[in-house]
Amino acid sequence: MAEVGSVEVARDPEVRALRARLKRAEQELDILKKALVIFAQLTQ
Repeated sequence: MAEVGSVEVARDPEVRALRARLKRAEQELDILKKALVIFAQLTQ
């Protein structure tokens, strides 16, 4: 089994797919946080 952080793990298609999903989820969370701030300002 490859060590975490090794080149083998980085090339694993499943790991790459999960990293891509994580990046997208983080971007969506950032967008939702910004929208929350905007809507909170509108309701004051």
